[in-house]
Amino acid sequence: MRGSVVSAAIKMIHVAKRELGMNDDDYRIVLGRATQGATTSLRAMTDGQLQDVIGEMKALGFVPTSSSAPSRRVRGPFAPKLLALWLSGWNLGVFHSQDERALIHFVERQTGIAHVQWLRDPRDAAKAIDGLKLWIAREAGVEWPKSTAASGREYKVAVIAAQHRLLGLGDVYRDSAANSDAQLDKIIAALGARIRAAK
Repeated sequence: MRGSVVSAAIKMIHVAKRELGMNDDDYRIVLGRATQGATTSLRAMTDGQLQDVIGEMKALGFVPTSSSAPSRRVRGPFAPKLLALWLSGWNLGVFHSQDERALIHFVERQTGIAHVQWLRDPRDAAKAIDGLKLWIAREAGVEWPKSTAASGREYKVAVIAAQHRLLGLGDVYRDSAANSDAQLDKIIAALGARIRAAK
């Protein structure tokens, strides 16, 4: 129980920092002041110290709202791309869960940002997106399109080609214009079920 309380407090502090527009130096000063110089590491703080930090943030003008609490669902401007990659990894047998909370934790590890919904800087998003692509390519042999302007369809075809290789269905998958994007999604899901069943 304590872990979830601490995690919620840390997430709220990150929201407060963002909403107050604090730079890293000012943020560290607030953390030090709230803990009377004991620590500036949120992970090292006691429950009381975390609450003291939240109190400092409120004194500086932070007003917690229902939107301050992170959602368990993936949202935000980079969510569609991240979620598509996560589901691709699930259907390639790379990830053991399609639960969106697992993706949220991955993004936090890659970027230090506690939730996808707070991911706004394209450079931070690139860390998470590139991290997922490298992981999936390494584990499942996906050959992602080289072009930065590649379409979503090209990514889906790359996933199906890798699924074919993993299932021993041949090295090459030939895309057909007769397949809609929705049909490609169904192919990925069906092949994904076979891959997971074989593990």
